[in-house]
Amino acid sequence: MRLPVLVLLPALAAAAGPSSLEIQSVVDLAHSAPPEVAADALIRVAALDQLAKTRRVELLEQAFALAPFSAQPYKRRTGLARSIGPSGFLNRAYEQDLDTLSLQLRAVEGLLPLAPQKAREHFLEITPLRLPQLSCDDFLVYDVDRFYDVLGRVAAQTFSAKEVRDEEPAKFLAGYIATVSSAAQVAPVARLLEGAAGKDTEFQSLITAFAGALARISSDDRSFLYGANAAGPAIQRLADQSQRRQISPMVLLEAYRRFLNSNLAGTRCADDTQNVWAAPAANVAAYFNDKLAIPPLSPIDMSSITPAKSDGEVKGLAWCEDPECRAMRDQFQALIFGENGAASQPQQREQNEWQSRARDFLGALAAWTQSTGIGPVEHFREKIALFSELVVIVPNGPAREFVLQSMLGFLIQNRLPPENRFEWLLPVSQLSGRMGFDPAGWGETADDLRRANDSAIALSMALEAIAPRSLSAVMPVL
Repeated sequence: MRLPVLVLLPALAAAAGPSSLEIQSVVDLAHSAPPEVAADALIRVAALDQLAKTRRVELLEQAFALAPFSAQPYKRRTGLARSIGPSGFLNRAYEQDLDTLSLQLRAVEGLLPLAPQKAREHFLEITPLRLPQLSCDDFLVYDVDRFYDVLGRVAAQTFSAKEVRDEEPAKFLAGYIATVSSAAQVAPVARLLEGAAGKDTEFQSLITAFAGALARISSDDRSFLYGANAAGPAIQRLADQSQRRQISPMVLLEAYRRFLNSNLAGTRCADDTQNVWAAPAANVAAYFNDKLAIPPLSPIDMSSITPAKSDGEVKGLAWCEDPECRAMRDQFQALIFGENGAASQPQQREQNEWQSRARDFLGALAAWTQSTGIGPVEHFREKIALFSELVVIVPNGPAREFVLQSMLGFLIQNRLPPENRFEWLLPVSQLSGRMGFDPAGWGETADDLRRANDSAIALSMALEAIAPRSLSAVMPVL
């Protein structure tokens, strides 16, 4: 089957390979960029096979050293059943993996095949996980899946034959399992142990350590519901693995039951039974009762569990809770749907009348400089979301170039503080990613992006040229 030209372009560029001068230019540019952007760039450059092994190791170690300067310590993701509105925007922003932990883990992953001992040394330098408690206002939970995935790979790939005989990998894992303190860690630890190698006695000691940690976890309700939703199936698979090794799973299952009971009886959010969440409390208990409550374990009786306290509800789920944004959304919706309510078709968007209305909307968007009752960060999210949605529907040609130029101007004039920089970087990542897969639709804007008087934008464009992301890597941020 013949692949479309747009799909082949990144692959062809990668096959040709960048010159050493181009690579050095990107590395030099990274040194003037914000730390999380620089670390990301160095990790991507270090993945180029044409570089010498020592150079790749050097770049990865530089990236690891820069990672702690990211303003966000951990990756987060939405705990909602659907990623919509601000939760969807923030979910995509965190998918860039620009937080400290993700950057450190990505550097360690790069080091594993190149310098296994250095990979383990750097992994040991990562600050132990201390996930803060979340409030009922929050819709974002902590995502530490990658940490335990890399932990398992370090244990499997960096120990010598003698160390394996001395059970050092199991001791290495046990040290991390004993510190588990949040419900967000339960499922990834269970998956880690399910795939752990080693003797049955080592496996049993790890299960015992995990059970001890489980029984002590008293998590916030947001982390609990999200964590327990993923944990149920993972615990079931781990119990099955125990039985295959001729080890009773009862210690594990009893500890998991205590974990569920203690958290179900703790402080609960007032909205935790609503369908907006991926796993209401009743679903978590029902999974245990249906799949895990093997004799002599008794099922969980939800009617006998009384929460110690009922707290608040989630906030900030909807776009446009301010009148100015609602007015802009209404105008945007008029571009998508005609007077009869039917969606505008691509051929209609090619016509002068529709493109004139699109320009009028952009003018109104430019004039919208503040909103009632929200801060500059929330205003930025609302406005950049409209720009991003408009880019998708405007056809190639002068109209799209005008949209892109306006969006670029807004980004350059509206930088966010360091703690929110990853949100500002999201549309930059989207623009560079879209350009890589649709170069014909960008016109002069591509050159303007490359020449932008901003190190992060210029670096993003230069990086996409020498180390283009695959479509599967770009899609999570679009």
